[in-house]
Amino acid sequence: MRWPDKMDGNIPQASMEAETTAPSRFGRAGALLRVKHARLAGGLLAALVLIGLAVQFLIDRAAYVSTADARIASDMIAVSADVSGRITNVAVGEGDRVSAGDVLFTIDDREAVYALAELEAEAERLRAEIAREEMRVLLASSKAGSEVAARTAGTQSAAAALVAARSDYETAQRDFDRTQDLFDKGRVSQAALDQARNVLDTAEQAVHRAEAERERAAAEQRTASISGEEVRLIDYELAVLKAALQKAEARLDAQKVVVDQHTIRSPIDGVVDEVFFDAGEHSLHGFRMALLHDPDTVWVSANIKETNIRHVRPGADVIIKADAYPGVELKGHVSSIHDATIGEAALMPNPNASGVFTKITQRIAVRIDVEPANVQLRPGTMVRVRIRKASDNSAQG
Repeated sequence: MRWPDKMDGNIPQASMEAETTAPSRFGRAGALLRVKHARLAGGLLAALVLIGLAVQFLIDRAAYVSTADARIASDMIAVSADVSGRITNVAVGEGDRVSAGDVLFTIDDREAVYALAELEAEAERLRAEIAREEMRVLLASSKAGSEVAARTAGTQSAAAALVAARSDYETAQRDFDRTQDLFDKGRVSQAALDQARNVLDTAEQAVHRAEAERERAAAEQRTASISGEEVRLIDYELAVLKAALQKAEARLDAQKVVVDQHTIRSPIDGVVDEVFFDAGEHSLHGFRMALLHDPDTVWVSANIKETNIRHVRPGADVIIKADAYPGVELKGHVSSIHDATIGEAALMPNPNASGVFTKITQRIAVRIDVEPANVQLRPGTMVRVRIRKASDNSAQG
């Protein structure tokens, strides 16, 4: 019997198929086994990753209070107009950086400038009148002083003359009495008696003239004293003018403020966020004209759940991640914690008048100061914060 040789071309087809199928079956089984092993290893790796993430999440949750309800905040300065008028110039645009004192807007100030010039002229007029009255006081005081001195001397001279006249009269009276006695005894003539009487009458008239002169001198002295009162009256008028000048200068200073108010300047070093008026428009008193903020003084405003606020304390370290800068980690610390919830601080709190109550976890605002970094934080952009929890003792303290 002849066995078929492998080299023989007459080998049966079934024998050849059996020989080729057996190795392919073993290969597929090995491949399937290897896939199962790979899947098992992948599943174990994924489970380990999930377990690691869960452990990291639990550790992070135990050590930090996290929230995505946080954003960059800043003091937004609304620049308003103190006067109404037509805007003649807009010196800045949105996004411009400005320094404190830089001109933002100019309002038509012609009417205010004219009023200022009028007040300046009024003040100059009052100063001129004050100078004139001061000169009058100086001259009147000098003149009154001289007149009072002269009239006083005249009064004293008239008084001395009256004393002399009275002395002469008394002498003449004694001479007349002696002559009258001698005449009665027949020792002198009638002519001698008449002469003595004439001397006596003359002395009496001299006394009357001296008395009149004294009264005139006294009247002139009183007139000179009245001239001194006129100086006091000028002093009163001068005081009134000085008061009017103070009032005019106060109005002048107030008008200078009004003129300056027509130039709207930046109150801070910062960035112009919005401009609400264009040149040619009419501004109104109290209306805001531009919105600015200082990019160097920004902070994070985070809203923390009331259930976690007990773990937050001022000074706690904070890790900040800004959505605008993926992969950048910023540092900060809690600077203040509000005492009321955001709902209580709202302009229109919900009073729940319907009677249907749904409990909602309230949030409390926390301010976080950011440490300096080489990134520009813009107000309103979102961030995520992780605040390191405080211990129970420190949280209660």
